[in-house]
Amino acid sequence: MERINTEGLTPVQDTSRYEAQSSAAASTLDNLKDTIADKLKSAANALKQKAAQADPNSPVSNYADKASGWLGNAADYVSEMNPSQVKSDIQRQVRSNPGRTLLIAGAAGLLLGALLRRR
Repeated sequence: MERINTEGLTPVQDTSRYEAQSSAAASTLDNLKDTIADKLKSAANALKQKAAQADPNSPVSNYADKASGWLGNAADYVSEMNPSQVKSDIQRQVRSNPGRTLLIAGAAGLLLGALLRRR
């Protein structure tokens, strides 16, 4: 029997194009994360300044201070988040609580629909 050499016929995939797209997407995501984190930090600082200017005993000042802290925490989370970890966390949450996830998604859809309809 005669053996046919097929090593030269094996197709080689050029992955450089996909790697370039992947690195471009990663840099775009990093830029977006940085921008969102910066905006959240500036909003937190502005809120903290407004709370400092208001009457320290007023409940509005306390709420503004708490909201400032939440925005600061959100900014830290956004700047440190890993997209693949977020994806796996969401998938785990959906698998463990599908009913609650559907309710939250429905409520968010209704809220967005109401906000966008008003404009």
